[in-house]
Amino acid sequence: MHAPPGPHGAAEICAGRAPRRVARQTCATWGLPDRGGCQEEARAACVRLTALHGRRSHECRPQSLESTTLVQPRIQFRSLAQLACAALALCAACASTPTEDKTDTPNPIQEQEQDPIGKFLADFDKSVTQWSSLTLTASTSTEYREARVLESVLVDRTTRRRDELIKELESGPPINRIRAAAALGFTRSVEAQSPLLAALSDSNPDVVHNALLGLAVLGRGDTPLDEICNLLERSVDAQTRSQAAWAMRSIVGAGGSGDRVVGVARRALVDTEPFVRVQCALTLGLLGDKESVPALGDVLYDQGQLVSRAAGEALVLIAKKDVSQKGPVGRKLVEALTKGDGRLQKRAKEDLVQISDVNYGDDLKLWTEWAKRLP
Repeated sequence: MHAPPGPHGAAEICAGRAPRRVARQTCATWGLPDRGGCQEEARAACVRLTALHGRRSHECRPQSLESTTLVQPRIQFRSLAQLACAALALCAACASTPTEDKTDTPNPIQEQEQDPIGKFLADFDKSVTQWSSLTLTASTSTEYREARVLESVLVDRTTRRRDELIKELESGPPINRIRAAAALGFTRSVEAQSPLLAALSDSNPDVVHNALLGLAVLGRGDTPLDEICNLLERSVDAQTRSQAAWAMRSIVGAGGSGDRVVGVARRALVDTEPFVRVQCALTLGLLGDKESVPALGDVLYDQGQLVSRAAGEALVLIAKKDVSQKGPVGRKLVEALTKGDGRLQKRAKEDLVQISDVNYGDDLKLWTEWAKRLP
């Protein structure tokens, strides 16, 4: 896989100023088509995986994963894991930070408790940008460690000012309310849950976007999912559906459930947004929903590479949770060996090895016989 863009490249992508090389690299990483240097597709993907803090999506019009240190890992591939959380938060900060501040190098550890809440939230925006870039591009143990340290700083800073953040979300000026919604997720505090849930019905869509982001980062399994399901199923706004799908997957990953989750997630497998399809496929896998095996088998052929990978991972999770599903899942994967392109065939073999504990390599006959023996 191509390496993702560096911290400055990612910020430039959000601003639409990415060099041709960085944009092409991002398209390759995110499985996007390479048209005209890829600047628009790369920028669109970055914005799509975003929670906007201070500007609406018309300023960066969108076109086009299981987790980081913030969301408990449920899948095994690094790109899907890190792009989900890091790219969301990265463009969130890009969107809300004034242009004149973009060249600043934030030093989050220098924040002082007596800073006014507005300055605290502006600094938080910059720190999230720095953390997101580190998480998105880390490739060495030093870089991973630096990202973890910065995350712990963000958690500590927001936790100490939790009550102020709740107040700002509920009654602060618009830009503070938007930023506070995202910041509350980092507190990892149950006290943040109710204010964030209440913000889901806010009239400001950017507050709703970041409340969903906050709930995703908070990642509490006891979070009610009804309103999140409503937003995912009924919203005409792609940004809202993307954030809702991520929040749902994060909460289910933490042990959450709800009567409507399976149905909503299944129907959203055909959503126009690739990010929504990724998160909903993973949600069904985490729930071990065996009735979704046929639909997930179809999603293996999705044109979006991350969507296809998420469907394969979901099928593996279902087969591991319920051994009676090894047969149905195995047959779907063997079918992909015969019908899929080279990349799908490679992933299908890897998934078959995971659920079978044997490795028949490229021998399609042996894989077919193995799958047929299973009930």
